[in-house]
Amino acid sequence: MYESTLTDSISNALCPECGKLLESQEVVESGNVYLERNCPIHGLFRSLISTDSDYWAWSRSYDRPGTRPLVWSSSVQDGCPNDCGICPYHEQHSCVGIIEITGKCNLECDVCFADSPFGEHVPYSNIEDMINYFVSYESQPEILQLSGGEPTLHPDLIDIIRYAKSLGIGDVAVSTNGVKLLDEDFSRDLAKVDPVIYLQFDTFKPEVSRILRGKDLIAQKKRVVELCNELSMTTILVPTLVKGLNDDEIGSLAQYALSQEKVFGINFQPIVFTGRSKLEDRRSLTISEVLENLQKQTNATFKTTDFRPIPCPHAHCTAISYLLADGQDYTPLAEIADVDEYVDYARDRTLVSEAVLKEKAFETLFSSSAVPGTEKNLEAFCDACGIAIPDLGDNVVKMIAVHAFMDRHNYQLERARKCCIHVVQPDGKMIPFCNFNLFHRDVGG
Repeated sequence: MYESTLTDSISNALCPECGKLLESQEVVESGNVYLERNCPIHGLFRSLISTDSDYWAWSRSYDRPGTRPLVWSSSVQDGCPNDCGICPYHEQHSCVGIIEITGKCNLECDVCFADSPFGEHVPYSNIEDMINYFVSYESQPEILQLSGGEPTLHPDLIDIIRYAKSLGIGDVAVSTNGVKLLDEDFSRDLAKVDPVIYLQFDTFKPEVSRILRGKDLIAQKKRVVELCNELSMTTILVPTLVKGLNDDEIGSLAQYALSQEKVFGINFQPIVFTGRSKLEDRRSLTISEVLENLQKQTNATFKTTDFRPIPCPHAHCTAISYLLADGQDYTPLAEIADVDEYVDYARDRTLVSEAVLKEKAFETLFSSSAVPGTEKNLEAFCDACGIAIPDLGDNVVKMIAVHAFMDRHNYQLERARKCCIHVVQPDGKMIPFCNFNLFHRDVGG
């Protein structure tokens, strides 16, 4: 399947010790790809970034020019990544805006991006301002993600969602650990404003839950999924994966997610070492490792060849597969429609004569702003496959994705400059997510 050949690539990476930006090189050895750089103070570092050099090379065929932002929210002074954002060096607009509406949390997870719960709620008026900035930069944003801390603790959460939707934002997602959702009255009120629930769901093993989240939350998480089903809240499960801890559950997590009525997808996120992460480094998984585990653990119900990179960020950031689910039978989009032909079309529209409708369908599906389970996503799937929605019958469209965030071990500047997931700041700056966690989180907006 993977027809490209890999050539060594020069980029910029970080010294894991001092954070200095260094010239780096991708080195292939025994089918693995390593990010190699030499710090004049701390010496040579080599980080594994893929266990499948063929996939790594082939995925670059999905790279395409980004769509520049309508407005720059900062100027170039010190150079990337110090001028975020978004500065004129950045190559992609915001597909997803993230607003951290609170610094408070009801857990103390050892894998927290943000080092919560030490903080306060952001005032509602400030959040309104940040939403206004996002809309002014994107005109018609596809999705806003409310994060924290734990966003369900914010007393104005429902009003925040209403306000965002009143400005025409397509979907508002709430990234949550789910604890507050166990309050059924609260969940019923939340369901009335129709959010998308991004539910942290890492494991079925109590001992793993205690390591990652500080306590056994298995029964509570399952109850939250039941509530989301009962209240018809579109839900995406989001496991944090740690090598040697829960990577043996990738298959069972995917099968559980896709078996739930209102869970329309699962987004695996290998651990990164920012914020409060206390687990030793080098326990992160690469995208290729996640896909290999998924195929092996499900007896090839889900195959590595079902997945494609998302081309709006850098092609090495995300892999995604859409599936037509008929009970426990799954047919991947890659077997129904020619996804690779779309990539050629997006790169050079003179190559094929696909209808604009079909092109737009693939753009909707293969975007960081895609939300499975929504009417827009369903229509796009049907347009891409050339089928009518009524012909689906009882079949449902589901999604499996892997998103590889960056830390000091695997950071590459070329990936950061193509990032389309941006954290909205109180002063209106829009900072690429990995840059924010690595360079700007403690600086303030």
